[in-house]
Amino acid sequence: MLSENQDVKRKRANSLRTQMFNKHLYSKFTGTATDANDSNETEEVELDEVENNEGNFSSSNGFFAIQEDLFEDEEDVQDGLEQKTPNKSHKINLLTRILDLFLDRRRMLRSENGRHIPISLDHSTEEYTGFVHSKSGLLIDERTNRPYINNAITSSRYTVYSFLPKQFFAQFSKLANTYFLVIAILQMIPGWSTTGTYTTIVPLLIFMAISMAREAYDDFRRHILDRAENRKLCKVLVKDRRTTPELDSTDPNETDSKDQGTHFTNFKLLANNHNVYLADTEWKDLRVGDFILLQQDEWVPADILLLTCDGENNESFIETMALDGETTLKNRVPHQELHKIACSASGLANINARMTLEDPNNDLYNFEGNLELHDTQNNTLKEYPLGPENIVYRGSIVRNTQYIVGMVIYSGEETKVRMNAIKNPRTKAPKLQKQINIIIAFLVFVVATISLFSYLGHVLANKGSIDGNKAWYLWEEDAGPAATIMSFIIMYNTMIPLSLYVSMEIVKVAQSKLMEWDIDMYYEETDTPFEARTATILEELGQVSYIFSDKTGTLTDNKMIFRKFTLLGSSWVHNIEPAELNSEESGSTDVDMVSVDNQNILNSSNLASHINRPNEIYSHHSPRTSIEYKGNSSATYAGRPSMSSLFAKQNQWSAKKQSLQNNFITPLTENLKTTFDLIKFLQMYPDMMFSQKAKFFILSIALCHACIPKRADGVDTEDDVIEYQSSSPDELALITAARDMGYVLTNRSGQTLTIKTYPNGFDASPVLDEYEILNYIDFNSHRKRMSVLVRVPNENNRILLICKGADNVILERLHNKDLALEKLNDINDVAAERKEDEAELVIQQRKSLERVAYDEGIPRSSLRGSMSNDGRASMSLQAIRKSVYQRNKKIDPEMQIDTLDDVLATVRKGSKDLDAVVNKSRKSLHLQQLNKYGPKTSIDMKVQNEIGNNFRRNVKENAERPTSVLEYIGSDELMLNEEYVLEKTIQAIDDFSTEGLRTLMFAYKWIDNNSYNLWNKRFHAAQTSLNDRKVKTDRVGAEIERDLFILGATAIEDKLQEGVPETIEKIKRAGIKLWMLTGDKRETAINIGYSCKLIYDYSTVVILTTNDENIISKMNAISQELDFGNMAHCVIVIDGATLSFFESNPTMMSVFVELCTKTDAVICCRASPSQKALMVSNIRETNRNTVTLAIGDGANDIAMIQAADIGIGIAGREGLQASRSADYSFGQFRFLLKLLLVHGRYNYIRTAKFLLCTFYKEATFYMTQLIYQRYTLFSGTSFYESWSLSMYNTLFTSLPTICIGMFEKDLKPITLLTVPELYSFGRLSEGFNIWIFLEWLCQASGNALLVTFLNVIIWGETSLSDNSMYPLGVVNFTAIITLVAVKFQFLEMRNKNWLAFTAFILSAGGWIVWVCALPVLHRTNGEYDVKYGFYHHFGKDITFWCTCLVLTTLPLIIDVVYQTVKRMLWPSDVDIFANLEKKGIVRKKLELGAYNEMRQGWTWDKDPNFFQRYMNAIFGPSQCKRAPSNGRSRADSYLSSDEQTTTAPSSIEPRSSDITVTSWPLHMNKLMPGTSKPNMDDYEVLPSGKILKKDLLAEEANEETQAMSQSQHSDPASSETNSGTITRKITKKLRFKSDEVTDEEAHKIIQERLKSLE
Repeated sequence: MLSENQDVKRKRANSLRTQMFNKHLYSKFTGTATDANDSNETEEVELDEVENNEGNFSSSNGFFAIQEDLFEDEEDVQDGLEQKTPNKSHKINLLTRILDLFLDRRRMLRSENGRHIPISLDHSTEEYTGFVHSKSGLLIDERTNRPYINNAITSSRYTVYSFLPKQFFAQFSKLANTYFLVIAILQMIPGWSTTGTYTTIVPLLIFMAISMAREAYDDFRRHILDRAENRKLCKVLVKDRRTTPELDSTDPNETDSKDQGTHFTNFKLLANNHNVYLADTEWKDLRVGDFILLQQDEWVPADILLLTCDGENNESFIETMALDGETTLKNRVPHQELHKIACSASGLANINARMTLEDPNNDLYNFEGNLELHDTQNNTLKEYPLGPENIVYRGSIVRNTQYIVGMVIYSGEETKVRMNAIKNPRTKAPKLQKQINIIIAFLVFVVATISLFSYLGHVLANKGSIDGNKAWYLWEEDAGPAATIMSFIIMYNTMIPLSLYVSMEIVKVAQSKLMEWDIDMYYEETDTPFEARTATILEELGQVSYIFSDKTGTLTDNKMIFRKFTLLGSSWVHNIEPAELNSEESGSTDVDMVSVDNQNILNSSNLASHINRPNEIYSHHSPRTSIEYKGNSSATYAGRPSMSSLFAKQNQWSAKKQSLQNNFITPLTENLKTTFDLIKFLQMYPDMMFSQKAKFFILSIALCHACIPKRADGVDTEDDVIEYQSSSPDELALITAARDMGYVLTNRSGQTLTIKTYPNGFDASPVLDEYEILNYIDFNSHRKRMSVLVRVPNENNRILLICKGADNVILERLHNKDLALEKLNDINDVAAERKEDEAELVIQQRKSLERVAYDEGIPRSSLRGSMSNDGRASMSLQAIRKSVYQRNKKIDPEMQIDTLDDVLATVRKGSKDLDAVVNKSRKSLHLQQLNKYGPKTSIDMKVQNEIGNNFRRNVKENAERPTSVLEYIGSDELMLNEEYVLEKTIQAIDDFSTEGLRTLMFAYKWIDNNSYNLWNKRFHAAQTSLNDRKVKTDRVGAEIERDLFILGATAIEDKLQEGVPETIEKIKRAGIKLWMLTGDKRETAINIGYSCKLIYDYSTVVILTTNDENIISKMNAISQELDFGNMAHCVIVIDGATLSFFESNPTMMSVFVELCTKTDAVICCRASPSQKALMVSNIRETNRNTVTLAIGDGANDIAMIQAADIGIGIAGREGLQASRSADYSFGQFRFLLKLLLVHGRYNYIRTAKFLLCTFYKEATFYMTQLIYQRYTLFSGTSFYESWSLSMYNTLFTSLPTICIGMFEKDLKPITLLTVPELYSFGRLSEGFNIWIFLEWLCQASGNALLVTFLNVIIWGETSLSDNSMYPLGVVNFTAIITLVAVKFQFLEMRNKNWLAFTAFILSAGGWIVWVCALPVLHRTNGEYDVKYGFYHHFGKDITFWCTCLVLTTLPLIIDVVYQTVKRMLWPSDVDIFANLEKKGIVRKKLELGAYNEMRQGWTWDKDPNFFQRYMNAIFGPSQCKRAPSNGRSRADSYLSSDEQTTTAPSSIEPRSSDITVTSWPLHMNKLMPGTSKPNMDDYEVLPSGKILKKDLLAEEANEETQAMSQSQHSDPASSETNSGTITRKITKKLRFKSDEVTDEEAHKIIQERLKSLE
């Protein structure tokens, strides 16, 4: 009943939309205008069904789309008031136009009654000229009375006019810039400033100009990419332009020599008889009304009305993957009346019609328009409706159609895909900017406070000195309160660093370059490096909390692979996989060359890919088999069936097969035989019952489809170069798999299919069979199945029906459907019980970890905050940290974690326990089946003897015996047992679905001729019916699809990109939530969720649809369950129609968003681009402190990328639509892991430390100015000489802060990649917040007090040479610069290198040089004795240098002691893992854990650096031998990070830039004198090339084992007290000798005493 009500609503919405559109047309012809009430009806929400039983799609913008801008509400009110006066509705005042120009705002205006466009190739006709602009000759836009916009698109953020306004707003949104602007204005007031007039405004303008120039450069690069897009060429049909040199009258391909007759593809006829030519035109120059010619595999440059095409049945196939994410091709047809005219050359040249269509909007799924054609018989205009099936949108690709002709109806920014993009993208600012503004505001308050305090001191000093005339030399004069206060503010204002932002720009440029130079994020296949298009938000890469990912092309590889199938109760894995993907050099980026015979990158694949290695096992003389893919629409298969190559060297195969199987068996593919075993068995024993059934199954795969085979012209037919075309990528996978197994579809002639088979072996001659296809019963979303009726050779009395479809649909149509449904329920019950056990196990593990992690008394860790945020991400690491901390506290208080195994084992413990539950469930089910059906090996002796004789006669003696296959498939009795076959088939389908594979069940039945003929008459009548044709066809087709017999089931993989599941797993461990937003179907999205580990077997998948009766109650119930922790893993699935329903109800939307923030993952399917952006915006607005990241590859992802805080584009084969608008781009999803976990963390830590160091040095320096005022009667006198004061930030302290901001690395990349839980440090903002800032500020204030007062006491009060201001300032300056340089470069910077020493020398040494050079530069002496003081007075005093030494070292000693105690008593995660990294055995495990992400940087050849090239040029090449580049990985032997065994160094081959085994590194000779060439068996080479000594590794492993055993047997009562623990820590850290003397020390003392006695 509810469904019927919704259907009524949909029909009413559709009829309302059509009525309103027709009403506008009626108003146009009658001259009457609709009233305001009628106009307002167009705002109603339309619900239109996208797919039956899939939900509804909502077009919330109704008939028109309005651009969102700052004046949206005001514009809506104005439009409502002006509906009655159409002539004034589009008038905009001058001020609004100016604002639109400078703010780059685009207004989408509404037409009164639609857009009217003439359809004519002849622009000189009267009908056409009536719509043309008088000056330009272009079609006029009735909304603006100007020509339609051109077809140029703009993805940049600024224009020439909008750059300055937007940038000024962005720059002054930084509080520091606003503050300095105010200070600059005050400084320019005469008499107020003591530091000059323009010393603030000039640097401020320079620094702002640098920031704006960097932003302009980033946007200029976007303009360059836009220009490349806009300058692409397409062919336009033009008439009467013979003199234009770009015209071409020949066939575009120049390969078709056939006579086209009068068809529109006869371009010579068009040119000679009708003066119609083809002109190459850039995309940007296309205009509304232009006729364009598109060929197969070309991109559609604009939204076009399809006029005609040369496809069968007037159909054209369009790939819309970049628009909606769907991989299935769409069927587009020209309107029948238009096609009748335009299909001929003369009709196309003389076409004359008009169309009225809706205004531009962002509804991708609906379109309405009317076609007006002149009826010559009645001399009247006839109207025909136009729908979305007649329109092709920009961003689509023409597939499986040679030529189509279309007319541009929407161009440029008015196309559908651009209407879904955000027209005015916001200027992105990092979240850290908000914290900086808070700190700046706090510092402004501090400056104001100390200025008022200084003024109070000034007043009190005046009362004591000036008013009493004690300071008689001041003549009792005062500057006044205002001038005095302002002078203090101006003097202290530099406590807020003026160069903060420009220095940060320098730091961020360096950070972005380091990211771009990372070889690990370079994608070699498409030659795509990482590219950073903005440097503003680099630190946010280390703070991401949500990732919104597209599916198609982002997670998946846009390829369907036939992976597994089940047949008669046995499952098989298909071991032929496209292995080497290389773009064709001469082709477009859509074309992938796949070589089956060259499998070099299958090291990460499953069993099948590792077993089949023809390059290693077989000879190279077999014919090359290759598959050329064109998107998802066609595949060109060349060569013999790929199985034939596996028979080339069967002896080698038998020797290596079993070992390979044992090494690469996964839990779900355990003991699965391969299709190689199957085909070999079929060819050896073709007459067995199983063989007959298996061949019939493969034949059914080759017959039940709608693929079209096309032979390539001009190619040798012996190679069978055939292009298979299909609208479904699943069918392409099935038909290519059938060819792999020897059933080759070679030809389709009418209704006849020709199949080539190899019944006598692949070396024998093939056999051709012809099958007549009688009927197709097509697949649709309602039927969820497809059937084909075939007349088989030698079967004249009956017809074969083959049906494939969803398993639940096929099971309902079996002849034993009751038994099938019973078995389905049984398997579902077993699966449900298994999932409940898994979920309960996960919940118990989580609660156990919570008890350990949240126990009182544990040291605070950054990981605890991550648990409070996501509840699960870092709990395991927190728990293991506490347990190891307590254990080690009894043994070695210095070390908090001794082993990485505890961390990794705890992380992996959950998955191992889950595997145990799964295996237990499967063993239980297997035992039940064994008890019920008996063992599979029940083969009688007669069959065994026959098999043995055939084996000895036909097979070589080294080949594998077929007994294992016979045991695998079972006996004939089992295969004839329908109950057994059903149970095993349903069980296999459940296993396949758990792996995320797309399953199809095959069934068949034989039909006698009489029954078929009766049914065929009814079916033909239904197909030719004029009313309800689709419904009748489906009903009659279902009549014959009954009483079927099960045949088998297939499993197709929507192939993921390399490393996607592992990347998602580590992303979730890092505490980041991943959402998948796609335009594809719900079932497809859920399958991908399983395959990429976004959904687990035990996950609770909640599907929200508009069919739910009380959806709010449902969401609230789920939310409560999540709050109570009763769900192990929850995933929300929602479609676009339900999301549109939520959009119209803010209450529902808020409840939905709140629920989504609590779940583990969200999958949004059938989502439009604007809905993707809406989801991102809702999460971003819900919690503004969280950082959102969106990643996609197509044009439909642009809005989502622009709405997120960080936008990442995949520069893939679909083009650069997403990457142009993104902030960052790379080639593969897996690179996201290193971008976030390594570079993101580094950028965050570098920026945080840069900010802290900047504020620290400013506070330390200028607090000394405040302290010094007490000695100057608070007169505002500066402590430092003016030249030195102005150089403090630029020359002496800028390099240390910039250096730490560029090159700081707290942990190694291998640690961050192996332990992704450490990412929570940045995600929870633990590196920079107000409390850390206050800690640094207190340290700065303390050091300022210490240095200044000690300076006055030690030097100022005791100096006999010169105690004036200048030497005091020099001492303070020296101490502060040294303190800043040493602290930043050696205490705070963890990765100390030559850059740190260089920065220290340049800063501290530069100050010494400055002090020596300053007297020479000063021509006159002022209040500071600069000219003579240093060389003639205090510079000769040893006390001065001793004072400098004391004041330099004392603050550093205090800082070292503070950090040492802090790290010993309260170590952070960084401290713990930094200590672990130093151990060789730990480093080995870390490198193995991060090998997949670091592989390219470790194994690829590298160019020598500048110094190596320089040294080679001077001294000649190095004497060390270099290993040739062989392309092999140095860590080939390391199969996984779990492997604990070591490999001899000789088996690991380093890259050419490393020292080979035969050439011992020279630095090792210093460590081992007298050894020129040691035994390399004593050393181990890690994947990175680091050489470790094996005995040291063994020693560390023994110590680790002893520590664990001692901790298990230690007595808690014998633990030391807190004071004793601290004493031991300090003693060990400072290397003090303890009172206990070891035996070695005692022996050493005795030996020394004996020597002294001698």
